[in-house]
Amino acid sequence: MTAPPPWFMKFILSLSERENFSQKLPLLIAATGKSREYVSRLFMSITGTTLLHYVQAKRVDHACRLLRSTEQEIIDISLECGFENLSTFYHVFKRYTGEAPKQYRERFRESEKHYSLEENA
Repeated sequence: MTAPPPWFMKFILSLSERENFSQKLPLLIAATGKSREYVSRLFMSITGTTLLHYVQAKRVDHACRLLRSTEQEIIDISLECGFENLSTFYHVFKRYTGEAPKQYRERFRESEKHYSLEENA
């Protein structure tokens, strides 16, 4: 396999930034100046996953950080991460983490509480 084109590597790196992974996929692809089909095929051949799944994983990872570290409302987190509606956010979040966002936040807080109690004992 040949090395990915430089524009593609720049594209992949840009997907780690919230202002990019929270964008709609057509906007992300349009920014490359390449066709959707070409970007999708190249993405799959290089990463082994689809662009959609990659971006969703980035979004869920960011949502997890926000759920652990902020008091933001879940709907606000979903919008900040690029999900168009709460239903899609819940569905995708649960598919990636195995639990709903509220359960995730509660579980994290409970483990933090136990850790804090053990530390003070």
